[in-house]
Amino acid sequence: MATLDLSKDIDRLRSEVDALRQDISAYSRSVKDVGLARGHDALDRAERLSRQARKRMRRAEKRFSREVEERPFVALIAAIGIGFLLAKLLELDSDR
Repeated sequence: MATLDLSKDIDRLRSEVDALRQDISAYSRSVKDVGLARGHDALDRAERLSRQARKRMRRAEKRFSREVEERPFVALIAAIGIGFLLAKLLELDSDR
């Protein structure tokens, strides 16, 4: 009789362990699916932001080109000024 009860307990434990394995497997798949979905969402957002940045850069480049064409002397003076400032900054950095 005790052997029969022990056998039933072992069978019940085995079925509970099997159910637990299935639950863990299902949970793992769910976590993986959520991670993949978030990864895809992040990639989509990064691609969208990249496209927007490229569009803004092209517009800025066109505006800059137009400004240089319309005011070449001002652009030349600005370039010289920027070059001078960069040279001074690099000169200060090399003194250290």
